[in-house]
Amino acid sequence: MPRTLLCLARHGETNWNIERRFQGQFDIALNARGRAQAQALARELSDAAFDCVYSSDLSRASVTAEAVAGPRGLPVIRQTDLREKSDGVWQGHTHAEVQVIYADLYPHYLSRNPDFAAPEGETLHAFRDRIAAALTRIAQLNPGRRVLLVAHAGVLDIAWRLATGADLSVKREHPVLNATPNWIAFEDGRWSLVDWAQPEGRAEVAAPWDGRHLPRRPAARALIVEPQGRILLARYAGGLSPHFIDLGHDHFWGTPGGALREGESYPEALKRELFEEIGFELVDHPGRVVATREFPMELGDDWHQAIERYYLIRTPMFDPAPQAPTPEEQTHLTGWRWWSREEIAESKELIFPEGLAALVGKLAG
Repeated sequence: MPRTLLCLARHGETNWNIERRFQGQFDIALNARGRAQAQALARELSDAAFDCVYSSDLSRASVTAEAVAGPRGLPVIRQTDLREKSDGVWQGHTHAEVQVIYADLYPHYLSRNPDFAAPEGETLHAFRDRIAAALTRIAQLNPGRRVLLVAHAGVLDIAWRLATGADLSVKREHPVLNATPNWIAFEDGRWSLVDWAQPEGRAEVAAPWDGRHLPRRPAARALIVEPQGRILLARYAGGLSPHFIDLGHDHFWGTPGGALREGESYPEALKRELFEEIGFELVDHPGRVVATREFPMELGDDWHQAIERYYLIRTPMFDPAPQAPTPEEQTHLTGWRWWSREEIAESKELIFPEGLAALVGKLAG
């Protein structure tokens, strides 16, 4: 069988990468640095000839692949079996959270126990078998061709092990860098390593917030869920970054809530924001925080360090009626809608926070 050459690249950076949050098979978008990394990958590979382009069907991988494939006029062949390893119920949690909540299980993850799976997740053995089968199938479908494949850190880790013969328990020699080319070959039924990228000597791709002291923006937000599991989202027509405006978006959907005023606690801010925005009177304390976020956020033309806390509020369905909205809320808050998890997952509209459909599913369970 003729030699097939595969160029493997991990997707660009996401905010969940920054937060060290288990992404797994959740569909999380690239952040600003990730989009710049995708363009940098396209420039780096501008002189490389490819016959076809494959990617995971998750957007962080497929959008990275499109940056290279688009100028060549090549379609991106999206494959579900190129997804990252499923980490089950850990997906959506940070490593720090998992280390506390699953203190008895986390050491098995760190030790790369090949038979260990996070609850409802995938073992390394099963993951290796899935990726090995997918890569071999792609190579066999493209004998003698040059193939670009964009996927995830775990996928590239398995590819490296196929090419080097390293066991699943062996520590990898080099990291899997975002949006960086690595090369392996398939010939006569065997994989071999051609070149693996190393961080030394590679320039970092800049993000708009690099080198800046970002003002902190603490915010409290509500996940308002009715008995059938639908969640209330508000429609906002302001605060979009230039990137989304350039893509043709003029609004987004998000969970009600907003930034803390000086001296406010998170529960106090949530109570005020809900009353202003949707007329919901939060009489008692909102309860425990069910999700947290901390990441660089673009508001208009400026950047802030968002520090967000999400509270779950279960309530019968109601018709929102703003009470004493601020002038900004009167301008930018343009509607509301109850969304099912499936509608969120399938929608092409902008919906924040990232991974909301999966989070609603976890809360419903």
